[in-house]
Formats: sequence, structure tokens, C-alpha cells
Amino acid sequence: MAMTNYTEKVYLLLDVGGTQIKGAVFDEEGNRKTDISSYPSKSRESADVILDNFAFILRELMNTNPQAEIIGVGMAFPGPFDYEKGICQIQGLNKYDSIYGRALEPEMKKRIPEIENAKFGYLHDIEAFAVGEAWFGEMQDESKIVCLCIGTGTGTAFLKDKVPQKSGEGVPECGWLYWLPYKDSIIDDYISVRGLERICKEVFGEPKSGKELYDLCQKGDETALKAWKKFGDDIIAAILPVIEDFHPDAIIFGGQISKSFTYFGKEFAEECEKRNIKIHVQTETSEKAMQGLFVKMTRG
Repeated sequence: MAMTNYTEKVYLLLDVGGTQIKGAVFDEEGNRKTDISSYPSKSRESADVILDNFAFILRELMNTNPQAEIIGVGMAFPGPFDYEKGICQIQGLNKYDSIYGRALEPEMKKRIPEIENAKFGYLHDIEAFAVGEAWFGEMQDESKIVCLCIGTGTGTAFLKDKVPQKSGEGVPECGWLYWLPYKDSIIDDYISVRGLERICKEVFGEPKSGKELYDLCQKGDETALKAWKKFGDDIIAAILPVIEDFHPDAIIFGGQISKSFTYFGKEFAEECEKRNIKIHVQTETSEKAMQGLFVKMTRG
């Protein structure tokens, strides 16, 4: 009997950030087939440079297996973004401004004819991470999950039975906490890099990055430990009351600042333990975001 040639079918999945874009190839079962590669985003450049860069990255991923059939291209993208139509709506955020109003699928297919038949899918980057965690992460057996990613802002997603919740009992509008009032402003101004810098100005007299604070804490610096403690106090005061209304089974911390959870999260973890809420910290979010994209594209 003659052997039939089997062409592997794959997905090209990107985690799109303001500074870096990470990408990898996944098979039809959701298994990652390549290392996760990182590329500069060029997000402040002209529209053509940004779009050509996306196409370059996709081609680089395609070249890892030139014989494979590309059946899907997925992008986890920060908002604002039209996730149904794949149109960037970012303005005034110092990233991707020049592709405002541009639909990404036709732009990519124009540059890469080989993906003409590929299905495209998009998710908010935090939502993609949350869905990936709910399906593939350590808390996948929990029914109600809140994902909290602290970076340039306060990114959140609320999930019930692995499905993102945009409204309902205990769910803030769109599942977002960043805009809710806190102290003299909103949560986003406190539970973020900006909030951490504000605290550092108070205790050090100058702003410091999370990495600098982490390194100081590693050396036992009391002032750095105090700064993280104040940051943790803000998380308890700003976040816990809102999350409490949802009655989650688990809270997942993601992102770079979560690497310092040991220093800011002790009291928060204790409060969660009192409420029978499990805590999981995931410092590297890109693979889970790509897995979330895979779920979106294969399960709807």
C-alpha cells in the first residue's frame, strides 16, 4: 500500500506587547512545537514598519517548518482593539498608534500569500493569558478564577468554568478593575508600575523599578521591603473587596511584578487563605497567552 504524505497543520501564535512580541508554533492538539522566540515590537514606528514587522515574525515562525500548512494565526493584543474584526484601536498610548483603524488580517495576507486560507483570531492579552491558565494551568480544576496582571496598569480577567465573564454577580464591567475608584484616583494609578514608583518616591525620595526593588530586597534592604509592603497593602485595600464579591476559588498573579510576590503578597495570601481562595503565581505569561489563543481559535 502506498504511503500518503502527511502535511502537519499548525498555528502561528503571537503575544503582542508594546516593547516585545513573542511567538511560537503550535500543533492541532495545542502542543507548542518550537521555542518561544522574542522580537522587538517596533510599536512606535510607521504603520508599514509595524505591519512588515508582524509579517517578518510570522515568516520566521513559518520557516521553522516550511512544509507545514498554516491553518491559523492568533494574536494576543493589548486594548483598545476590535477583537472580532481584528482592528487596532490604540491611540495616544505611545504604541501602535500608527496602525489605528487598520485590519490586521488583510494586511498580513497581502504580505504573506501562503496564509491566504488561514483563520485569524484575536484576544485581549490578559484574557488570553487567563483562558490559557484556565485550560492548561495549575488551577484548571477550579471553577471560578480571577487573573491579575500588574504592569503598566492593572490587568484583570474573571472566569467561570473556563469562560471569561464580562458581567454578572461580582464581576465589574467587562471584567476590568483598573477604572474603579481608589483613594484620590483609580486603581490603575496605584496597582501598577506608576503606583510602585509613587511609593518609592515616598520611601526613597526617588522612583525605582520593580527590578531595582527586587534586587534590594534580595540584599535585605529594609526600605525596599517597606516599599513592597506598602504596595501589598494597596493591593489588599483596592483589589480584595472587589474580588471578594465574585467568590473566586483561585487568584492567579501574572507578569513581571509578580516575580516579587514573595515581598508584596504575604499578607494578601493570608487574607485569601482565610477565604479559602487559592493563590498561584505565573511570572512568564506568554505561553499561557498563546494557549488561550489556541483555545479561542479551536473551541470558539
